[in-house]
Amino acid sequence: MKVIKGIFSLLWRFWFLLTYTIPFVLLMPITIFFTLNNKLYPYLYWFLHHIAWFMLYASGIFPKIKKESKLEPNKQYILCSNHPSTLDIVMMFALSKKPISFIGKHSLGKIPVFGYYYKSFNVLVDRTNLRNSYAAFQEAGKKLKQGQNMVIFPEGGIPKEDIRLFRFKKGPFRLAIEEQISIIPITFADNKCLFPTNYLQGKPGVARISIHNAVNTKGMDETNIEELKNRVYNIIETELILYENESR
Repeated sequence: MKVIKGIFSLLWRFWFLLTYTIPFVLLMPITIFFTLNNKLYPYLYWFLHHIAWFMLYASGIFPKIKKESKLEPNKQYILCSNHPSTLDIVMMFALSKKPISFIGKHSLGKIPVFGYYYKSFNVLVDRTNLRNSYAAFQEAGKKLKQGQNMVIFPEGGIPKEDIRLFRFKKGPFRLAIEEQISIIPITFADNKCLFPTNYLQGKPGVARISIHNAVNTKGMDETNIEELKNRVYNIIETELILYENESR
């Protein structure tokens, strides 16, 4: 039975990959044109947003979104979530109608085709290099000033499966305070179960998501970084515990 489930999961993941690859290849002549200038990114993002929804529905993943407040389209935010799965990236593209940029690992820029697009409009950071990390957050500040929302996974990577929520890094919260930008905490409850790091596991299903109220940073300074980090952490952890209790 375990072998059959593993084969099913592998086939399903392959289908999930195809739901991204097929439309992206078909649209590649258009999307490559949109990478030629940063001002064209909103047009490329329109495709990415709709492809994300297509990927989710075509692969049998149905988001169930709980919104505590709506994002104001004329404001910039830092979207901060737990990072249980690579599915989180697709989810973020689906959730935000407004163009977003990620702060992500520099290694993602080396992935064929995907890497070209990813590094064109996102901020790549080498966390082993402090100077590079500082420059990356400076670049993120510029993108916020240009009117984009930034997506940051403050855990710094996907934690091991037995960890509910890994400790947060300070960088995203320092950036939010420096730019006086509100943070939107987002909780992904089921992504780890639906799309785990193990390729022989995974399945279609309902993905519960909470978009929490904005956490205002106006008036905060460097002395408030730890307080802000803990506040966002507690919001997401509390919601994860609630979801876990619902599932029992």
